[in-house]
Amino acid sequence: MRYVKAINHGAKILNLRRSNENQNWFWSPLRDSGLHDLVYTGYNTVPHALLMTLCKRWHSETCSFHMPPLGEMTVTLDDVACLLHIPIEGRMLSHPKKMSRTDRADLMVRHLGVTQAVVVKNCNEEYGGYISYKMPREYYEGYLDSATRLSDPQTPEEEQELERVMTGCVKCYLLYLVGCLLFGDKSNKHIELVYLTTMKDDYARMRNYSVGTKYV
Repeated sequence: MRYVKAINHGAKILNLRRSNENQNWFWSPLRDSGLHDLVYTGYNTVPHALLMTLCKRWHSETCSFHMPPLGEMTVTLDDVACLLHIPIEGRMLSHPKKMSRTDRADLMVRHLGVTQAVVVKNCNEEYGGYISYKMPREYYEGYLDSATRLSDPQTPEEEQELERVMTGCVKCYLLYLVGCLLFGDKSNKHIELVYLTTMKDDYARMRNYSVGTKYV
C-alpha cells in the first residue's frame, strides 16, 4: 500500500523568530533576493482525497494533469510567480547530485561562518552535499542575538564583527527559507548546501555610516 502526503515545512518558518521590521540590514537583502513573500507563505493541511485525485490525473508521459472537462493542465512558471510571488528570472541552478567534501567545507565556512570542527562533524554525519535543518536555524538565531547585542558598535573591531554577524544571519535565514519552502527534502531532515552558491559574499553592507567616519 502506498501513502501519499504533501511535504510541508512552512511551520518551521512561521514559528521562527524574526528580526524587527525596522532592522533594514535584515529585511532589505531579503526583499532584494525576491524571496521576501515566502516568509509568510505556508499551509497547515492538504486533504488526502485531493492529493490522491491529483495523482490519478497525472500523466508522466506529458508531465501534466488531465482534468475533465477542462482537459490537459500543467503548472507553469507564471503560476509559480502568481502563487508564491517570487521572481522567475535568472540563471538556472544546475548541479551534480553529489558534492565533494572540500566543496561542502568551503561553502559552510565561507557563507555560514562555521568553524572547521563543525564542518568535520557535519561531513561525518551528513551524506552528499546536505546540511541538517537544525544547523542553519541555530546559527541564524545565534547571529540574530549577536547582531542585537552589537547594534551600537563602539570600536572598528566591533563594527567589523557586526558586519560578519549580519551577513551570516541573512545567509542562514535564506538557506533555511529556501530549504523549507521551495525545495523541501522528502526525508524531512536535510537542506542542500548548493543553494549557498547563489548567494552574494556580502549581504550586510547597507549601513548609514562607514568605519572610517564613525571612529575618527
